[in-house]
Amino acid sequence: MLRFDHAVFDYEPYPICYSTDILDAQTYERLVETYPDRELFEYKPNLGHKYSLSEVNNPVNYQDFLDNSPVWKDFYQHVKSPGFVGNILAMLAANNIDLGLRRIRVLRGKSKRKASLLSRIRRQTELNARFEFSMMPADGGQIVPHTDAPDKLITLVISMMEPGEWDMRWGGGTSVCLPSDRTRVFNHMNKALPFDQVDTLKTFPFEPNQCVLFVKTYNSWHHVAPMSGPKDAPLRKTLTINIESRV
Repeated sequence: MLRFDHAVFDYEPYPICYSTDILDAQTYERLVETYPDRELFEYKPNLGHKYSLSEVNNPVNYQDFLDNSPVWKDFYQHVKSPGFVGNILAMLAANNIDLGLRRIRVLRGKSKRKASLLSRIRRQTELNARFEFSMMPADGGQIVPHTDAPDKLITLVISMMEPGEWDMRWGGGTSVCLPSDRTRVFNHMNKALPFDQVDTLKTFPFEPNQCVLFVKTYNSWHHVAPMSGPKDAPLRKTLTINIESRV
């Protein structure tokens, strides 16, 4: 379902892709219209000021929502398919980002940390794709600078909003950053830093039907700076897709 016809890549300080029109207009409209309600979400202050609904956060609400939303259930099944993961890896390789994954096994089940004994014997890399509904208030919503957990390989953040719903003056863009103290650039284990200890290098604006994709590296620092919208403004809604490895 995802289209990267308009993808633009940056390669420094780590691989990141910005793509508009990531979904066809009709599919995008249906997904936005049926996005889950706020009361289903779990508040997650550990990485800033956001709400989450996923396999991990409020899993009962998550599964119940999918079971009662044919549009999102279809999208969920697509993301869980081997073809989805293979297409993302192929797209990256075609843009000189080869993760070197030659013996992969894509699993459809829920995310787990440990690879199976069979995959270990066969020297296969087990991959799992999952997605998270995420929302932040325009008044102070934020995600502090971090690099993502070691088991994440690829992250895609897709905006979920009606055209004209979001005022870009409020912020909400995804920013690439590095620690001001460059001795802290290496961050494989995903320690977070406060905003005043990083230098923002580039910000990708928060626009309808867009995707920001980045590869997890030792220095894949990124954040969403505190937003400045009014309290009655719409929430910043996104869909985050993670492709993870089991070790």
